[in-house]
Amino acid sequence: MTGPVTVFLTEAFLPLSREIGKFGAMYRAEAEALFGLEFVRAAVARKVCVATETDYGVVLYLAHKGRRMIGLTSSFQSRIENLENAVCSRDAYSNIVEAGHSVETVERQRRASIAYTRAGTRILALAQARGFNRTVIRRNYSTWIESGEYGELHLYSYLSTTEMMEFGMLMLHSKNPSALPIDPTKFLLYALTPWPVTHRPEAAGADT
Repeated sequence: MTGPVTVFLTEAFLPLSREIGKFGAMYRAEAEALFGLEFVRAAVARKVCVATETDYGVVLYLAHKGRRMIGLTSSFQSRIENLENAVCSRDAYSNIVEAGHSVETVERQRRASIAYTRAGTRILALAQARGFNRTVIRRNYSTWIESGEYGELHLYSYLSTTEMMEFGMLMLHSKNPSALPIDPTKFLLYALTPWPVTHRPEAAGADT
């Protein structure tokens, strides 16, 4: 038996738009888990948001209608790299919150970062899906950690644990004798698993 077709008022998409707007993008699978498959399908059909494929899963970002709903007037560069970094930042944020920490600020424009305090230490967390440029990170370390503004620099990426370890070794043991030394107690690396992978049915079953 065929059921009725649900038609949503435009205002109903405001919570989804706000959720996507937090970091600029979110995985479609996560949106469907939070709001429902039919609701997300309707949001895409109504051009509230746009779905696009990335190497880590299908990602949603706000179309013009969705951006207007949450008061955004600036443009968003919907390049794949930007979308991947946005969902990586969202996963890093979730990792931090699930660990019991209270996030103070999320900066998306000038420097994509998350700031929070752990055991009295102010921490600056940066996230990039495909990893980091060593020169840029060393400069960030000098600017934010050496200055004393933050006590630790944490990096989150979708690189594998092995790849993150290799990056960390290159940062800590530079071949350039004049390179700024990095204190390993103030420099932590995290290898994230994308949301759609960690929440696959088989992944959930593996924990039971």
